[in-house]
Amino acid sequence: MATNHPIMRLASVAALALLPAVAATGQDQLAITGGRVVPVVGDPIENGIVLIRGGTIQAVGTDLEIPIEAKVIDASGKVVLPGFVEPHSPEPLVQPNEVNPNVPFVTVVDAIDPNATYFEDARRNGVTTVHAIPGNNTMFGGKSAVVKTSGTFAEDMILKRDAALKLSLRPSGSSSRMSHLSRLRRELDETKRYMKTLEEKRKEDQDAQAQADDDREEPDDESAPRQEEDEDEEPDRDSDSSTPDPAEPDPQREAMVRLLKGELTAFIYCELAMDVPQALRLIDDYGLDAVLILGRDCHKAVGLLAGREIPVILDPSLVFWETDPRTDKDELVVLPRIYREAGVPITFQTAGGSSVSAATIGPNYLWFQAATAVKYGMPIEEAIEALTLRPARLLKIDEFVGSIEEGKDADLIILTGDPLRLGTWVDTTIIDGRVVYRRDEDSRLKELLRPSISERGEP
Repeated sequence: MATNHPIMRLASVAALALLPAVAATGQDQLAITGGRVVPVVGDPIENGIVLIRGGTIQAVGTDLEIPIEAKVIDASGKVVLPGFVEPHSPEPLVQPNEVNPNVPFVTVVDAIDPNATYFEDARRNGVTTVHAIPGNNTMFGGKSAVVKTSGTFAEDMILKRDAALKLSLRPSGSSSRMSHLSRLRRELDETKRYMKTLEEKRKEDQDAQAQADDDREEPDDESAPRQEEDEDEEPDRDSDSSTPDPAEPDPQREAMVRLLKGELTAFIYCELAMDVPQALRLIDDYGLDAVLILGRDCHKAVGLLAGREIPVILDPSLVFWETDPRTDKDELVVLPRIYREAGVPITFQTAGGSSVSAATIGPNYLWFQAATAVKYGMPIEEAIEALTLRPARLLKIDEFVGSIEEGKDADLIILTGDPLRLGTWVDTTIIDGRVVYRRDEDSRLKELLRPSISERGEP
């Protein structure tokens, strides 16, 4: 059939234009060769090979046959790591929801902006997965989501929907800590009563259904006439059939119910040391599956956390000076060291949306946080795990990300040198088997690093 008609020619061009897009999906085969592969779950592999197919890791090793159709990325002299996982950040959100304090039913998915600068910076800095969660100035801030840092639409980026529910013990506005905690507990208690009412109603319905089944199986002579009498009765016109049944499921309480059932993890923000014992009481009283996001002052309550095996996310200010009120002497506080010595499992977050000064650029990078911990005694292997597998386990997504293993998502970064070194850059970022960042194509970075006019000696 001829295709000289203008419409047919346009259709043919459009079809051809779609072909590169199809070929660029995660179904491509990649082979990363020659680099030092750090799988996190085992020893580093020198001159390792990582085979990727269909967006997942197909094999990891040394003597692997590379498919002829695979695109080869030469990582010689470089280091291959799992993509970093950021366990707590409101930065992907258009608004972090710090206005409405009691909205457990909302979800961050509606507020994720795939075009946000955060995601571009994340890919540049090796972050391939982030836990997008409401900010700290709230009470019940809403449901979070774990997303990949690359995608056209928010729905395409989601790895885990409804990952957690954000709680905060920091009072908002003019509210006192006592009244804030009282309101928070009241909401939890009302949800417990609501769950009890639903359970009682469900049991009543089951008993009524069982009785009805028994009546049908054993009819008596009086049942038929009585049924006719019931059918002749006029309905009660005064009853209000539009009044909702208080025992009917309430969608606005669904998240709270899941929280108390242990189906949603509570991410509890503690601003001060005095908030930590209150958080632990909430966890114990309501049986919460919890992660603690700790402000810098909370190190004073570290003894309460020892032996509890509750994961914590440290404040972005990992090292700071503090004046002892008893001696009036300045003391250097090193948060990673304090918590590690107490046996508390820690992960890191960046300074986005926190009180850390924007002029202090280091805490804006996950790798810098881990490097700081290494400087003060954390083994580098543990620091890398705290950037990858540990937050993945904390978020219950370690079956997908966090290490370089067969069957996991192909989320990898290729570094120009040893991890956590100041002179090391992210050379390539791969998410779901697709190259989403290359340093040699980063125009913004080139502009930033371009010598200034004065340095070039130009007038």
